[in-house]
Amino acid sequence: MSSLYEMTRDFEGLFEQYEAISDVEFASDGNGGYIDDDGNPVDPAAAREEMVQAWFDTLDGMEQEIQNKAEAVAIYIKSITAEAEIIKAEESRLRSRRQSKEKAAERMKKYLMDCMTAAKLKKIDMPRAAISIRNNAEAVEITDESGFIAWAQANDRDDLLKYSAPEIRKTFVKQDLKAGKDIPYAKLTRSQSVIIK
Repeated sequence: MSSLYEMTRDFEGLFEQYEAISDVEFASDGNGGYIDDDGNPVDPAAAREEMVQAWFDTLDGMEQEIQNKAEAVAIYIKSITAEAEIIKAEESRLRSRRQSKEKAAERMKKYLMDCMTAAKLKKIDMPRAAISIRNNAEAVEITDESGFIAWAQANDRDDLLKYSAPEIRKTFVKQDLKAGKDIPYAKLTRSQSVIIK
């Protein structure tokens, strides 16, 4: 069975055959008439008309075959798109569930640490769980972000700051281009997409 791609290539070949019909030449029978490849008398106009009709019959058949194949591909696309949506919804549900579990675990860890600290215990070693309190690596805590940034800039300490690269606001560029404004290095383009219903 041909793929949709192969069928569209055949379709292109069929149109090339249509152009070749008008170039078909018939041999002369020597008496002012024409003969076909088998030596039978032939009327060139009627023979070309017959070829054109056969071409249209083939075209109809190929169009139906391509439509059937395209429909099958579209149904498959709908199926995998629906499956992707189900997976996406499940990912969202699982992410939410994971985050909820992580928050619950963090709350319980804090509760456990508070209890051990109050009891002045650094370590508990039990058959099913070993629990200990450790000092984590030092971390920086910024108590006032805007104040810190102002201080760093005023004291030439840009090495303490991270600057983001500028981003193009395409919505505004589009508005200007649609209004006829000349903006170098930018243009409006329109792509195409397949819609399956």
